[in-house]
Amino acid sequence: GALAAACDGAQRSGSHFVSSLSAQLQRLGETELSTVACLGARNSGKGSLLGKLLGTSVEDGEVGVAATLDEDRRVAVLNTAGFGAHLNAQAASEEGASHASQDTAMAVALSDVLVFNVFFREFVSDANDACGFLAELRPAVELLLRVAGEQGGKPPAKRKLFLVVRDYEKDEGVSPEQIEARFSALLDAMWASLSHVPAAATLQPSDLIDVHVETLPHAKLEAAGFSSAADELKTKLSKAASADAALPASQVLAMLNLVNRLAARSLAAADAAASADPAELAATTACSRAATDAFDEFVASSASLHARVKQRDRRMPLDDFASESSALIRATLQAYDDRARVHNGTAAFDLRRAYLRSSLLADLRPLYGESIQLAVKAAIVDFARRSANISTAAGMSFDAQVQAAVDQAATGFRMAAAALCPPEAAGVWTSLLEERMLLQELQSMSAEMVRRAQLHGLYMPPAPRVPTGVSLHWLHPNPFGKDMRTDQLTASDRLAYSERAKQLLRSSPMKLRASGSTGGSKVTASAFSGGIKLSDEDLVIKEERRRRR
Repeated sequence: GALAAACDGAQRSGSHFVSSLSAQLQRLGETELSTVACLGARNSGKGSLLGKLLGTSVEDGEVGVAATLDEDRRVAVLNTAGFGAHLNAQAASEEGASHASQDTAMAVALSDVLVFNVFFREFVSDANDACGFLAELRPAVELLLRVAGEQGGKPPAKRKLFLVVRDYEKDEGVSPEQIEARFSALLDAMWASLSHVPAAATLQPSDLIDVHVETLPHAKLEAAGFSSAADELKTKLSKAASADAALPASQVLAMLNLVNRLAARSLAAADAAASADPAELAATTACSRAATDAFDEFVASSASLHARVKQRDRRMPLDDFASESSALIRATLQAYDDRARVHNGTAAFDLRRAYLRSSLLADLRPLYGESIQLAVKAAIVDFARRSANISTAAGMSFDAQVQAAVDQAATGFRMAAAALCPPEAAGVWTSLLEERMLLQELQSMSAEMVRRAQLHGLYMPPAPRVPTGVSLHWLHPNPFGKDMRTDQLTASDRLAYSERAKQLLRSSPMKLRASGSTGGSKVTASAFSGGIKLSDEDLVIKEERRRRR
């Protein structure tokens, strides 16, 4: 009866995510499974990474939450659209846009394991901005606190949160412990904003979330280190989502019905019931609406820039990418300021403006990455052009000229990368990883160039000692005469008398076993001690020749 009630409540939900997931859970019945939620920035490849780590396919959540059930591994992966996605109302249906935020909160509240993706450079620059101001985590924590209130203050099962720091640079001196401390500070600040929820007064963030920081170096720059770290993370995720943490699908369905019922209450209505300041509630609602409208205008205005950057035949980055991106960001923020001017100076105004700016940078970041890749290719072409003009007759040594070409190409790339970054993204967008990859490629190309020059005899590296070995090269195929072991006898070879050959012939006479007829007379040959015995006919011919002389 309880299961049927849960199914009925979930099926009547207006959320496509809830209705589809409930149907799949109802079909599984008492089959045990674990749930894993994927969090992070929109379009950051978080779903693809999690799918490779878990060994399963993960669907993309463009607007809401995409649920993928792997019955063989008994795991349900809930891939959220990423923070900032709910601002893009044009990319979603009206129904999907209204439920996107609630769906994400329910997905996180349902999951046993949370995988939060951040990029190292962005996290170091601004941890709050890199985590999207915990926009996906805050509503879920609020839901869990309300669940605790429904259960008489008893905290729900603790969730394991893996903070996966991608493109980690160990040389920067930021340890995983420092990253965990920064993230914990964000959790504490977020927890303080939930004071209107009664259960928040008796519980702490550590009662609900167990944070584990996992670092992944760059996959191309440190392939071996990335593979090792990924294997270790895969083992930890598999253990966290093992059968010990699994629950029957019926219990997951009951939890889905509970969080769906709690999430169905409007957040604005809940805040109004708990807030003693109506002006703060009005500012929050108005600023949220202004941010959404401003982001919709940004999406429409940036469509042409997206199309220009993603042209397949483009070989060079756009010259006006930085200026156009900066103009779009400034225009969008100005539109937000104009719409929410009445609430300027409030905490809600500042928070929504910062969140909008973060969403704008997250939307333009892939375009910047593609432009940087074009700049890398242009630098490689520039190095190839410069290296083709290197001459051994120049005043500089060969290796010095090659290194100069490398330095000039790298300098050109740095200038191009700096020109591509808009002022609003300074310190947030970096091209240090791409620069390191470029330098590795240029050093590899220069080493190959020097090696080929040495093989052709065009360059000899400087050495403190005089070389003692000399190698000679010749172009004639047989500089020292023919090798008789491989030389065949032909009609053009000149005959010569050899006493040794005569002696060998007498000691081992030739034995011819040929017979034939000529003009009716039979010609035979047999062996004798001095050579070949002639026939009678041959003797007659020989005598006639002697008389003619």
